Amino acid sequence: LRCEQFNVDLAAKRYAKYWNMRIDLFGDKAFEPLTLDKALKDDDVALSTGFAQLLPKKDKTGRSMLWIDPACVDPEKYTRESMVRALFYIQSVAIEDESAQQKGVIFICYNGNNPPFEAFDRQLITKWADTVRGVMPLRVSALFILHTPFLFTVLANLLMFFLGEKLQKRIRILPNDEKEMLERLADCGIEEDMLPTDIQGSVKLDHKSWLEERRMAGK
Repeated sequence: LRCEQFNVDLAAKRYAKYWNMRIDLFGDKAFEPLTLDKALKDDDVALSTGFAQLLPKKDKTGRSMLWIDPACVDPEKYTRESMVRALFYIQSVAIEDESAQQKGVIFICYNGNNPPFEAFDRQLITKWADTVRGVMPLRVSALFILHTPFLFTVLANLLMFFLGEKLQKRIRILPNDEKEMLERLADCGIEEDMLPTDIQGSVKLDHKSWLEERRMAGK
């Protein structure tokens, strides 16, 4: 309801699509709790890559932030379906907080680790986008692209095609100069102390510990 701004009809349609997608992704585990030891018990490898990580702080307006690093993609270690389930889980965690349900989630795509061309997996991007558009109760507030890669034309075309017109308008390509990049992010309510050390922020990402804490808490 919060995602659809309390429009009951739209919320009902999204709810139905959510469960259809969950059944499609998780099969006979679809109705198990969406936790690491239940529905995600076979997806440890995809989860542990760090391809998508939830940043510990929200931006100034209360939006959750997901840090995306395509350089972590290694399709030889897991199936594409397993990675989509992992992304589905991490996005679900991002909207556990009421403020994120109301104000949305920011995606920050970091390309500073020189991701290989193979990291821009067309089928993975398609399946991932399908979990977001009108399915999960997740509002994409913005998508920031940092350190534009050499093959960005390919990436941009993929994003524009699969995200749809509504989400296209929320893409922000930032300058490669880190000082200017940080200034632009700060203008959008994202301060340095909210960002990873990869771009001179203060947050030291420890995805392994984050997963272990979630597991120990039965989440």
